[in-house]
Amino acid sequence: MTTPCSVCGRAPDPAGAATGRTAALRAVERSGLGAELRDALAPVADYAAARGVRLGVEPLNRYETSVVNTVAQGLEMLDGLPAAAIGLTLDTYHLNIEEQDPAAAIRLAGAADRVAHVQVCANDRGAPGADHMDWRAIRDALVDVGYDGPLCIESFTAENESIATAASIWRPLARSQDAIATDGLAFLKSLWA
Repeated sequence: MTTPCSVCGRAPDPAGAATGRTAALRAVERSGLGAELRDALAPVADYAAARGVRLGVEPLNRYETSVVNTVAQGLEMLDGLPAAAIGLTLDTYHLNIEEQDPAAAIRLAGAADRVAHVQVCANDRGAPGADHMDWRAIRDALVDVGYDGPLCIESFTAENESIATAASIWRPLARSQDAIATDGLAFLKSLWA
C-alpha cells in the first residue's frame, strides 16, 4: 500500500509523475513533491553512480504532466542530488512547447552540469529539420555546454495504439517510420558537419 503525499494528498508515482496526470500545483505542493522526488531518487542515484550510470529526469510538456515542465523546474527538483549521478533528459519536443528559448534552457541545464541525455525530434514529433525549430541555436547551445552524448531521435507511430494514445499521435508523422530516422539522421549529420 502506498502512502499519499503529506503535502498534496496524492498517491505517489514511482517515476515522479504519470503521463497525463495533470493538476494545478500550488508552490507548497510542488515543493513537497520535489522533496519526495529527491528522497526517492537519492538511493537510486547512489546505486547508479556506483555503477557508472547517470540518470535523467525528463521535463514533459504541460499536457502530459504538471510536475516538471521546464528545465528550471527540473533543476529545482534535482537540487541537492549529485549532478554526476542524475541530470535532465532534454527533449526538443517538450522544450519547444514549454521554454520561451530552448537554447537558453539547454544552457541553463548545462551551467548546472545537468544535461544527461538529449532527445531530438521535430516540433510535431517528426524528423528533426522538417519543422520550424531553430536547430542551429540548439546545436550551438549543446556545443556551448560541452554535451558530447548521443542525440536520440524520439518519435512515435500511430500504428501502436497504446503509444499513439499516450502521445496523441493521430496521423502519420512522415511518409514512413524509417523516413523519420533516415531523414532525421541526414539532417543532424549535415547540421553538425
